[in-house]
Amino acid sequence: MRKKIVILALGLCLLAAACAGKGQKKDETDKNIEEAAGEKEEQKKDNKTKKQEETQKEEEVSKDKKKDKKDQASSEEEMEEQGKELTKVPEVTFTDYSQDIQDPDTGALLLAVTENCPVISIPENEAVAERMNMVFQELHENNQAIIQEDIVDAKDAYQALSEEELASWSGYGYGLSYKVMYASTRILSIEAESYEWQGSASPNTWSSSYCFDVTNGTLLYLADIFTDKAEAGKIVEKHILDTITKEPYKDALMEDYESYVSDILTEDVFYLNEKGLVVICNPNMVTIGAAGVIEIEIPYKELKDVMNERYVL
Repeated sequence: MRKKIVILALGLCLLAAACAGKGQKKDETDKNIEEAAGEKEEQKKDNKTKKQEETQKEEEVSKDKKKDKKDQASSEEEMEEQGKELTKVPEVTFTDYSQDIQDPDTGALLLAVTENCPVISIPENEAVAERMNMVFQELHENNQAIIQEDIVDAKDAYQALSEEELASWSGYGYGLSYKVMYASTRILSIEAESYEWQGSASPNTWSSSYCFDVTNGTLLYLADIFTDKAEAGKIVEKHILDTITKEPYKDALMEDYESYVSDILTEDVFYLNEKGLVVICNPNMVTIGAAGVIEIEIPYKELKDVMNERYVL
């Protein structure tokens, strides 16, 4: 009897343990289900947020594309407007910046500066005029650094003079003078004549040029003018040689001048006028300084096959 009771008790214990294990397992299963449900809900939220972000990004990209198209259309419309030939020739006046710079201690003249600066006006399109004026304003600002260097050189030279030399001191000189070479409803050509004198027998002189398409305000470069730069260079070189080997320049030719003829035509020494392309040959390029600045004109009829037809006037 006691044995049966023991076995029955043991069976009850095992049943209780099994039930307890089953309950624990159920609790763990329920917990796992809840965690899985929570993760699924979080995933839904993340997916929703991600979708919202993607939608917002797509909307922003769409807005940017619309804005870019609008800006491009506006830019093209502006360029089309700027590309129209004017009905009147641009007006050019000059601001005078000439001055005599003296030594603050002695009052002696150090540097006599001659400088003017073009101011272009186009009533039909002042935005285009302003674009061209910015070129000359920048040149004016850069020019001040050169003037300051000449002032320092002049002061050093003045302070090194003897008592006798002081009596003949007249200061140094620097000049930059612009003039209009050609103006039309399509082209504006301006030449700058420069000189620098520092007590030598004669001043150093040179010229440069600025040729604009006045319909859009752009400064023209050789790549804009020529469709075949290499062939155009040959035509220009021929005209240069024809000019400098004749009177009054043939006796002023430098040694090996032929080697340097191809170096003359650069971006800042050409301009257009009503007859053709003008190339500036500065002193000490192929001729000595005494020959001065030489300007060689090449007719359009000889360049028409190698020039942009827009600029064959």
